[in-house]
Order: sequence, then C-alpha cells, then structure tokens
Amino acid sequence: MLRQRLLVAVIGLPVGVAAIVLGGYVLFGAAILLTILGLHEYYSLVRAYKPNLLVGYGSGACVVICSFLFDRFDQAGFAGQEGILLGLLGMMVFMFGWAMLGKLGAHLVGRMALTGFGVIWVAVGFSYIMLVRSLEHGLTLAILLVSCTVANDTFAYFVGRVIGRHRMAPRISPKKTIEGALGGVAGSILAAFLVAVYSDWMPRGHAAILGLIIGLVGQWGDLFESAIKRDFGVKDSGKLLPGHGGILDRFDAFLYAGFATYWCSLGLFGDLVR
Repeated sequence: MLRQRLLVAVIGLPVGVAAIVLGGYVLFGAAILLTILGLHEYYSLVRAYKPNLLVGYGSGACVVICSFLFDRFDQAGFAGQEGILLGLLGMMVFMFGWAMLGKLGAHLVGRMALTGFGVIWVAVGFSYIMLVRSLEHGLTLAILLVSCTVANDTFAYFVGRVIGRHRMAPRISPKKTIEGALGGVAGSILAAFLVAVYSDWMPRGHAAILGLIIGLVGQWGDLFESAIKRDFGVKDSGKLLPGHGGILDRFDAFLYAGFATYWCSLGLFGDLVR
C-alpha cells in the first residue's frame, strides 16, 4: 500500500506542479478533467438515488468554464466569483428544466439536491484552485497551497502511524488520530513557512497563519469526504489512483483548502495579492 502511494505521488506530483506552474489553459484543462472525474465518482456513490448526470456534468463544466473565462478576460478583480455564480445560475436553470419535465412524486427534489450538491462541492472546489493561481503572486500562493496540503497529509499519515493513540473521529475514519492530525497541521505550518522563506514578498508570520488554516480546513475536507463514504459503506471513492483510491480521495482536502487559501490570502496579504 505504501509503495503504491509513493509511486502515484512520484508520478502525479510533478504533473500537478507542472499544471500549477504553467497555469492558464493547462491548469484549466486539468481542472475540467478533475471536475468530471470527481463528479463521476460522487454520482457513482449516490447512483441509487438517481441523480441527473446530464445536469450534473453539464453544470460542473459550466462552473469551471465560467470562472476561468470571467477571471481570465475580465480585470474586475473578483470576476472569477462572478463566473462561479453564473455557472451556478446555469445549474439552477438546468434544474428548473428538469423539474418541469421530471416525474413528480419520484423523489425529484431529493435527486435535484444530490445532483446540485456534487456540483457545489467538486466543481466550485476545483474552480477556487484556479482562482488562487490567478491572483497576484498566484504562483507562490498555489505552490504554498499544494505544499501545505501535501505536507498536512504526509505528516498526519506518518505521525499517526508512529505515535497515534487517540482516535479523532472513530465513526467516520477509524484510523485517524489526534496525534496524526496535530502532526499534519504542524507539517502544513512548516511548509508554509518554508515557502515564505524563499519568497521576497510574503511575511512569514502571515504565511504560518495561512498554513495553519490550510492544515485545519484540509483535514476537515478529508473528514467530510470520509463521512460521505462511510454513509454509503465504501472504503474509497474510486480506484483510479492505486494506493490512494479515487480522485475525491486524493483531492478532498484541496476542495476545501483552495477556497480557504483564496479568501484568507485576500484577508492576510491584502493589496499584495489583488
């Protein structure tokens, strides 16, 4: 298991870093691909409730496309947010059409809710990773985001294996421990501090705060996805990544950490990143 995890990391991490560094259409393509794959895993989990795949995939792609196009070709500052909102508005239009044509009394409202939730969770999450990259000094912030999230996961895994004794959330994720969680947060703070050391604009204290937030939020995202899997009685969301599971298993923390990094960077660094 560990060998598979390391092999996937050795292959996948450079690809991810390349997409982050190149940004633009390369990162956009990666975001679209990951969104569709993530939605596929989610809708496979909830397939018993008959989500509308056409609405889900179409709305997810619409959110990512709108956030990218608005942010890339509009200099309004928060244009990416407008793109996300437009994409979600498009989802509501699709939902309305579904409601008009769907069979009433066939749990239509619940099915619409499950379909829309996947779009908000997955598509908006990946969109915010793109928006982090588009900020001023976005490359540094995106590298910080990736470094903190990977360090959080790695430190939590090894610290938990070595000294983990106290279960953090046994009903949701039996193997996660409080010691591992604290080790993960410490790793995230350390990663953020190291990124700041090699950056000539980022205050190290503010970077440490951002690392703390990413560590906490990332673990929350991990537990959130674990709760969904346990509710459906599965260990992994998919099998695409040997040793890791699926796309959602690997990017669950990123889906929350991207959102937190974007807004906290605006709050912590202000005009430096606008």
